[in-house]
Amino acid sequence: MNKRSLQDWLTTLFQLGKIKISIPVALTGFLGYYRASGDFSEVFFYTIFGILFMAMGSSTFNQIQERRTDMLMQRTEGRPLPSGRISLKAAIIVGIAFSIAGLFLLLLTGSLLAASIGIFTLSWYNLVYTPLKKITPFAVFPGAVIGALPPLIGWTAAGGSITDYEIILISLFLFIGQMPHYWLLLMKVSDQFKQAGLPVITDLFSKTQLRNISFIWIFAAAIAVTIFPVSGIMHSSVVSFVMIAGALFFLFRMYLLSFRGEIMVKWKQAFVTENLFYLFIILILIVDKFLEGYLYM
Repeated sequence: MNKRSLQDWLTTLFQLGKIKISIPVALTGFLGYYRASGDFSEVFFYTIFGILFMAMGSSTFNQIQERRTDMLMQRTEGRPLPSGRISLKAAIIVGIAFSIAGLFLLLLTGSLLAASIGIFTLSWYNLVYTPLKKITPFAVFPGAVIGALPPLIGWTAAGGSITDYEIILISLFLFIGQMPHYWLLLMKVSDQFKQAGLPVITDLFSKTQLRNISFIWIFAAAIAVTIFPVSGIMHSSVVSFVMIAGALFFLFRMYLLSFRGEIMVKWKQAFVTENLFYLFIILILIVDKFLEGYLYM
């Protein structure tokens, strides 16, 4: 295999595993692990790469399940399976390899619970959410559960209790964030979804109504952030202030982008702002935990 062939093969593997999505998923797993332990032992690496590979395996199986639908949409027709860059048999082998590698690494953490949540997340994504997308435009609600589980995997891998209110708050925040993220995306690509025969919520609500519904969830996400400081899980008052200020700025900016002018004209700005906000909160929570060691020395 020459250098070019190897590069093409790695590109195909990364696209099958949706690496651009799987890395942020692993980051939320890191958040859960770090908030629970605050260390970077070998268990940390088992956890993060375990979550990453499990996410890549799940994404591969998702593309296997949706390969015919992907052929009908411009945004997905270039994926490895519909474009013919990999065979179905090879994709199945890749999906199994990713998943087994991820599960093996999660088992190495010593937490059977973390590994079990990993298996549940993969199963929920591929056996519940993916089929539901072809049945109901409200599949986003069970689908949002998937976004809330990776930090729980990290948390339990570090020895944290599954019933601890800190991880429950973090997972709830990430659950809420899935709705406006998905609906903002749908505003842009709903025609492609319909063309592929998928039920879309834009058949039930106008884009204006969907904007209003999305903003309710955006408002809920901002409120969820303000709960972090008052719940007592934050360690730095300065970081708490920055967090609340960031949530208020996000809410104000999303209000301007959503209600001042035509939403579709500012769609990209709104979508990027929403994604950056969640990254900001994740990083703020990580920084707060990092500062804990200095504050209590």
